[in-house]
Amino acid sequence: MMDLSIDALKKAYKNGDTTPLEVVNFVLSRLDDADQENVWISTVDRESALAYAADLTDKVSAIDEFPLYGLPFSVKDNIDVGGQPTTAACPAFEYIAEASAHVVSEALEAGAMFIGKTNLDQFATGLVGVRSPYGIPKNPFNADYIPGGSSSGAGVSVSTGVVSFAFGTDTGGSGRVPASYNGITGLKPAPGQLSRRGLVYACRTIDTPTIFAKTGGDTKQVFDVVNTFDPLDPFAMSEGNPVDLGDRPIRIAAPRDADLKFFGNSETETFFAKALSHAQAMFGPIGRADFNQFTKLNDLMFFGALLAERDASVGTFVSANERSCDPNVSALVLGSRSMSAADAFRAHYQIADAKVETQPFWDAYDVLMVPTVGDILKISDVEADPLQPNFNNGFYTNFANPLMLTAVATPFTRNADGVPWGITLLSKPKFTADLIVLADQFGIHCHTALPPPPSDRRASA
Repeated sequence: MMDLSIDALKKAYKNGDTTPLEVVNFVLSRLDDADQENVWISTVDRESALAYAADLTDKVSAIDEFPLYGLPFSVKDNIDVGGQPTTAACPAFEYIAEASAHVVSEALEAGAMFIGKTNLDQFATGLVGVRSPYGIPKNPFNADYIPGGSSSGAGVSVSTGVVSFAFGTDTGGSGRVPASYNGITGLKPAPGQLSRRGLVYACRTIDTPTIFAKTGGDTKQVFDVVNTFDPLDPFAMSEGNPVDLGDRPIRIAAPRDADLKFFGNSETETFFAKALSHAQAMFGPIGRADFNQFTKLNDLMFFGALLAERDASVGTFVSANERSCDPNVSALVLGSRSMSAADAFRAHYQIADAKVETQPFWDAYDVLMVPTVGDILKISDVEADPLQPNFNNGFYTNFANPLMLTAVATPFTRNADGVPWGITLLSKPKFTADLIVLADQFGIHCHTALPPPPSDRRASA
């Protein structure tokens, strides 16, 4: 088994223990393994991949000029890669991308190696990972459970050790929920920190590309490369210097007990209590705050006027090709047409009011700590009720993008069936670098290096 974590692979390259050509051959050999079933919608042409890797191998003497040298990566299939098909998990929607998304271009220029496009909840509408005609990617820890969505394939491709990192997207939680279900780290920048150019938009004003990797440190190395201002993205966040928290004690708060929801799952309720104890032992007292001021925005995502932005993005196609679309997705997108322009303005007023209402929290604290998900869902749960469990998965995630928050999802433990579960740390975007470091420190303190998925153990046997 080859260790594709970023630091390990960089060290192996510098020591001459392996080459990009050997890594690509290994990765391509894994794509037909059982644990990759339904993960990939399309993959790179083998000859092109080998030629690209051979060119990198010849450039090993200049490795320090390529910060992502020889790192294989996957791309969620609602993000464009030049010359490759983009489907958004809808075959009838497929087109060949003329150019790569900004984040993909930056990664390629830094020496990363594109492997393929990964499966997702169709049009990035869902948090479960089961709404795709390309099948359900297997949760690598327990196939009875969902892989998490909408960036399902991206999460599994990292968790199973096939790529060093993956690009996903996040509108209401899609860069965090798959991280929890797959035992990896998910970095969700605030909308506008990373360029959105080259995405099939769900809600263009609050979408963001995300980064999945095994550790927070790995996600930060990728983020540092692709976090470049894109003047062609009209919704790009203004350039500005990040703020360093310095040496002062970190101020963390969590929701009050009365505000927490675990949807009848006593196991995850116990997990979060233990996570709070660990955080307190590491960082000092954890405050408890009114969480309702955040979650009052949640309904806007799938029951309110923000849903109409999905209609603005893909509604024309969906209405003309409804039989080609997942019925749950088309019902949500087209159902938003009952909203009026006045409803949209009221939603934006509500978001603006919430930013004012939550500012006292950010004056008192630096970080909000929440469960990533309140429950851990099986595929059968979603089959029995396609909607409510999906909405439940977003309880701790949906508010983040409207409020322009950065989030890092990190693993903490596993349930009785072996499925990972983790926590999410949120902050203002100016503290992104500190937030990533904090998440990594939390993971180390809690000894959250989870046992590898069965596929990794099999491949190393």
